[in-house]
Amino acid sequence: MTELLILSRAVHFCACLVLPAVFAVRLLVERPAADDGRAARRLAGVCLVAAAGSGFGWFWAAAAGMNGSGLMTALNPQLFGLVLWQTPPGQVWIVRTGIALALGVVLCFPRGGWRWITGLVLAAGLLGSLAWLGHAGAGEDGRRAVMLTADVSHLLAASAWPAGLLPFALLLRRQLKEKTAAGAYASAQRFSVMSLFTVGTLVTSGLVNAFFLVGSFRALVTTDYGWFLTLKLLLVVAALALGAWNLLFHEPRMQTDPAATEGMLRKVWMEVALGTLIVSVVAILGTLAPGSVPGR
Repeated sequence: MTELLILSRAVHFCACLVLPAVFAVRLLVERPAADDGRAARRLAGVCLVAAAGSGFGWFWAAAAGMNGSGLMTALNPQLFGLVLWQTPPGQVWIVRTGIALALGVVLCFPRGGWRWITGLVLAAGLLGSLAWLGHAGAGEDGRRAVMLTADVSHLLAASAWPAGLLPFALLLRRQLKEKTAAGAYASAQRFSVMSLFTVGTLVTSGLVNAFFLVGSFRALVTTDYGWFLTLKLLLVVAALALGAWNLLFHEPRMQTDPAATEGMLRKVWMEVALGTLIVSVVAILGTLAPGSVPGR
């Protein structure tokens, strides 16, 4: 049951983080002119399907845990419906399902610039609503609003970086094949600006979350939650270092040296791999008791 929960959470977080990134990169980095965005729509569609399947797995495992039953018993329509309609997490899942369905409808429209802005808003809503399914959603009244605000900000910032690296890598690869050096350089510049703006939000909101959920340095080094959080921070630092290398060494040479673009793309794929590991650690963190829990 725990394995299903962690796996489902990891896939769901990845899919929901990349979804807004697809629309953001399309609008802010690619800035399309003539093409219909078929590649972006395809990636968004894959992410939406992955989010739907993993979301069901997450809710299924969570329902089994709430009922204290096995996975097969939790599929009983009466028990399943009870958790879905009469618990706060179940109501959040109902709202999120509605958002996902609306986003699916938007993706069915092949043309129209409006669908990228609408898709971005819906995808951001689908991602941000995850805050109500985590530790912030279960917080006490006095600090719940602050924790939810920090968590939503953290999720949305993480969608731009590191999750935005995946659609950016696919865009850069396509521009390399088309041998559009100027376009690749312009895309890299715009993505760097977007990333720099969001990293500050990511760090600030992460510190707020850590303050409430870890509680003390002792909890950081003596609890499972603290250890996994430390691992997450180390992976983030490694990803930031790769991003800085791209910004300082590869990006300035992209206009005149095609090898610089290839070097940047390799580093971006490495960042994508690190980002996947970060999300996997986050999926585990959500199943652990925070370090600030009394008695830990």
